[in-house]
Amino acid sequence: MSLDTRLRTVFNTVLELDAKLPDAALRYQETPGWDSLGAVLLIAAIEDEFHVEIDTGRALKMNTFSATVGLLRELGAEA
Repeated sequence: MSLDTRLRTVFNTVLELDAKLPDAALRYQETPGWDSLGAVLLIAAIEDEFHVEIDTGRALKMNTFSATVGLLRELGAEA
């Protein structure tokens, strides 16, 4: 399973999203459930799934699905 697919599964599970919602539409404060609490839950789930640690500075840059994919690649997360 690709990194993108695994990450999307995390997003769908944590935020209880409709899988039909396109990745490009996933944005902080615009996506249902992706508010401040949702962001904390999402970060915890991403850290567990990909075995990475996301510091506060990086977490603040996770404002879109695409940015989160980029962050995971930067951290060396593997598919």
